[in-house]
Amino acid sequence: MADTNTTTYALIKPEVGASDDTWGTKLNTNLDALDDLLDGTTAIAPNLSTLKIAGTVVTSTATELNLLDGVTATTVEINYISGVTSSIQTQFNALGTTSNVRHGSLGIGTAASGTTGEIRATNNVTAYYSDNRLKTRLGPIEDALAKINTLSGFYYEANEIAQALGYTVKKEVGVSAQEVQAVLPEIVVPAPIDDKYLTVHYEKMVPLLIEAIKELAAKVEILENS
Repeated sequence: MADTNTTTYALIKPEVGASDDTWGTKLNTNLDALDDLLDGTTAIAPNLSTLKIAGTVVTSTATELNLLDGVTATTVEINYISGVTSSIQTQFNALGTTSNVRHGSLGIGTAASGTTGEIRATNNVTAYYSDNRLKTRLGPIEDALAKINTLSGFYYEANEIAQALGYTVKKEVGVSAQEVQAVLPEIVVPAPIDDKYLTVHYEKMVPLLIEAIKELAAKVEILENS
């Protein structure tokens, strides 16, 4: 009876009745072939109904897995790749520290909201710098109280233009970027939605409020001592 081969990997099945030396030689050949297949460097094409990595079942489709050309990822990460139609390697490369990446919404420590442009985080967002050792002071904010008196805090909701840009109608509070720009232009910048509109760095209004409170406190002190 002649030797036969296995269907998937073409391993040698020695003929029945072959000598011990023949069996030993062919067994060694098969073990070498298995070693090559399992070392991660040889392309294999098994017909598997279920694929597991480290005991975890991979649920991605064959088409999705075929997009993973040269990508190093965990099983959980692979299972997130669902319905992707472009190169995964290209997308992963875009996440480099010097690359510009755009997302619809982003969740840090929590799920993304799905609202375009929204960032959600379960902890503080730390940015920029405030250390006095990094600053050359150019002087205090003059006439802070008078500047505050030109500003209005008000309730508002998105108008038709804002709605056309994707904003939803809901009651909010804020200020006018144009009013702020007139007294503190350094904290008014183009709006991310369209640079022909304006937005305000609200946190940078705090120094103006501090100086206004100090001016008001000085006026109160004068009145108290008169």
